[in-house]
Amino acid sequence: MTRQLYLVFLFNLVVILFIALQYISFLENIDGFFLKLYLAFTTISHFFIIGALPLLLSLLIYYLTKSNGITKGVNIVLSAFILVIVKLDAVIFEQFRYHISPIVLKLVFGKRASDIFQFSTTNIVMAVLFILALVGLQFVFFYLSKKILGKKSDLKVKLTLTVFFIFTLTSHLVYAWSDANYFRPVTQIKNVFPVFYPLTADGLMMKLGLVDLEKARQNEKLQAQSTTNTVQYPLKPIVSENPSPKKNILYIVIDTWRNGFMNDQITPNIAAFSKKCQVYTNHLSGSNMTTGGIFSLVYGIPATYFDTFTGQQIAPVLTQELIKQQYQMQILSSSNVENPPFNRNVFAGIPNLRLSSKAEKPSDRDIEINDLWLNGFEKLHQKLFFGFLFYDSAHGFDYPDDYKLAFNPSLKEMNYLLLTGDYEPTLLINRYMNSLHFIDGLIGKVLLQLQEKGALDNTIVVITADHGQEFNDNKKGYWQHGGNFTDIQIHVPMMIFDASKAPKTYTQQTLHYDIAPTIMQHYLGVKNDVADYSFGHDLYDPVTRTSFICGYNQRYAIIEKNQITNIYPSGLFDVTDQQLNPLDDAHINYDLVAKEMKAMNRFYKLKK
Repeated sequence: MTRQLYLVFLFNLVVILFIALQYISFLENIDGFFLKLYLAFTTISHFFIIGALPLLLSLLIYYLTKSNGITKGVNIVLSAFILVIVKLDAVIFEQFRYHISPIVLKLVFGKRASDIFQFSTTNIVMAVLFILALVGLQFVFFYLSKKILGKKSDLKVKLTLTVFFIFTLTSHLVYAWSDANYFRPVTQIKNVFPVFYPLTADGLMMKLGLVDLEKARQNEKLQAQSTTNTVQYPLKPIVSENPSPKKNILYIVIDTWRNGFMNDQITPNIAAFSKKCQVYTNHLSGSNMTTGGIFSLVYGIPATYFDTFTGQQIAPVLTQELIKQQYQMQILSSSNVENPPFNRNVFAGIPNLRLSSKAEKPSDRDIEINDLWLNGFEKLHQKLFFGFLFYDSAHGFDYPDDYKLAFNPSLKEMNYLLLTGDYEPTLLINRYMNSLHFIDGLIGKVLLQLQEKGALDNTIVVITADHGQEFNDNKKGYWQHGGNFTDIQIHVPMMIFDASKAPKTYTQQTLHYDIAPTIMQHYLGVKNDVADYSFGHDLYDPVTRTSFICGYNQRYAIIEKNQITNIYPSGLFDVTDQQLNPLDDAHINYDLVAKEMKAMNRFYKLKK
């Protein structure tokens, strides 16, 4: 019986591998003998594991019952079920770029499934016939296996298991090397194959001397040459008419700047400047982390595209248009732009991109970028420029050792291990405010220089943050950021200075998605419909939203006014109110979830 079950498993593995060919069509740049050999090893070993589940469970049943009939019945049902699941996942992924998960199953088989998945009578009949055919195929496999074993054919079970083990080991070791060396022709498989969790070991690879930094950079260039047959961004070519006169554009971004912490005491220079600006008091980031916050700020689309755009080095239409219109690009980030790899997405294609700062402490790095800006401004503003200043001190709760503190008493040193549920945060908050006060002083010098050089009236200045900061506000044990999608972690200060506009305060909800299209429409003369390249709207004419996507890759949430639907990398989901109190599934608006998930994939090409 065990030999027959194993032979049936091998027959089913062939069927699974045939279905798996659908996934392979989504891989890019798989050329060359060794890449194709790796793909073969990985495909066989990965789907071997998936296909072995019915075998393992059937062996358990046989061990418990000693019944051939029960064991065969269980194996037939489980084998057919696995084949159906793999086929269904391949179809869903082909059309919508989702793998099967609880939230997807709710949408596929829920009450209003037709809003996102259309099933005709023909589809249903074909699905039923397909399932019956798979069940029938299991009987055929058992018949054939019995015939083969009747001839006492040697199955060489140990040999096939040894080959499988070698394939699996090779697959994961090659992946670990590829991940450390940014070799996307291999690493892209993780985003295509279902439940694929390959080995990564960047630190070990570095210690063993298996990371060639120069080759890694060459691999990045190769990634830029990979085809983009899975992505259509923008949906239509960007058409622009050069506005006259053109204006400089400066983004000033503070890492980890929470809403409510922009005032005369904490950030006096920015607060004074805000009185000349368009100020947005209900502005939300596109993520609760730097990766998604900066991505959504510059692209104007959700950071669920982060990995795909990174792998293909797809630059934002904003920066492409700036370069096209001959703006000088001055990107000065306190933290390095290689981790997260903003050099391969947000700032891809920018000439002479500065990758990192020399200093170690966040405050020293902030001083470094500020000095570079101030000292280089005389030359920079002779021509049209786009500037991007990204300050990091608040993220590290840092300021210079000799800095005169504005808020006392202040925590003397950071100890993240103390941030537990019962920690009293007053001293920590004071330290955080001191770091913001320090950054404000640096930014004050930038704004003053713009004024003194006569450049302010001809410069659009955007001041905001990548995300917020939490101090266990909801008493749920969350500190800092990246842990949830409440307003505390995504609500940020936001203002735009345009000398031609009278100061105004907007109380309507606005998003990071709105910034890029506002700049594109009003200052770069872009004529496209905003939906061609962004999820945003005009900041000078805010619209009412009922919901939006917030997050990074598969770790995202659908944000509504009074609730948050969290969707996890596993596909599991839950719903809470804005204070993180759990709500039951009855609160989920599946029509809305379906609409947002469908819209989320706007820039992916769908296979017909």
